[in-house]
Amino acid sequence: MADRFPPPAMKVTKEEMDAARLPYAYRDYCAHLLIPLNACRAKATYAPWACGHEKHVYEKCQYKEWKRRCAIMIEEKRRMGELV
Repeated sequence: MADRFPPPAMKVTKEEMDAARLPYAYRDYCAHLLIPLNACRAKATYAPWACGHEKHVYEKCQYKEWKRRCAIMIEEKRRMGELV
């Protein structure tokens, strides 16, 4: 069933995430976008108006991943007969 919604490929390695000091909670399929976003935030001293494009791209990736997980959940419920 999950073959219909394959996870995207990881684009960064564990070593790259370690070097960027990413917390384990954020080491997901969008980590390759979070690394440059965090670098931009640090460079701009966390100014809220800076890094808008990087933030948008990261949040879009997070949203697409959430939609994929929701689709998997709906398929699981349909398979189990909980959803018509």
